Amino acid sequence: MSLRNPVLQPPGVKAYLSQGERFIRWDDETTIASPVILRVDPKGYYLYWTYQSKEMEFLDITSIRDTRFGKFAKMPKSQKLRDVFNMDFPDNNFLLKTLTVVSGPDMVDLTFHNFVSYKENVGKDWAEDVLALAKHPLTANASRSTFLDKSLVKLKMQLNPEGKIPVKNFFQMFPADRKRVEAALSACHLPKGKMQP
Repeated sequence: MSLRNPVLQPPGVKAYLSQGERFIRWDDETTIASPVILRVDPKGYYLYWTYQSKEMEFLDITSIRDTRFGKFAKMPKSQKLRDVFNMDFPDNNFLLKTLTVVSGPDMVDLTFHNFVSYKENVGKDWAEDVLALAKHPLTANASRSTFLDKSLVKLKMQLNPEGKIPVKNFFQMFPADRKRVEAALSACHLPKGKMQP
């Protein structure tokens, strides 16, 4: 924003965030560590990760409360995970690879999403740039058209192998309005059954 042009510009997503980076996502409760590709969509609406099975998990950027790296990131407590990451070796550089994304509807009900990169200092860059997207003034104060665009972006990222949006994704996006979704699909002459792609 400049003095000549007092219009706040939408947040810019850095190219490396859109291209993605290889991480290992771990969870202390289940003691599971899974390789994922972590990305931010080009418009900066979602942080999402893709498992090797091609399953995707989405995290709305607006729900991110904090990002942490290094000694401030969450550390595995389970011995199984500590062994996976070789944390008990003296020359381990685990802290240089950590990233924790804290999300939730408020500052009380928080969820910790824990990642470890394959390279050093990647977590630091991701933590800073993802938090910058989350804290941008237009992220929390988006227009109505932005919310519609956000829904479309998420649907387009979940295409099936034929390049079509599965009907179940519409129902997942609007779970309370099942009848309205069916009516809208019928009005557009689109399939609405569960067995449809």
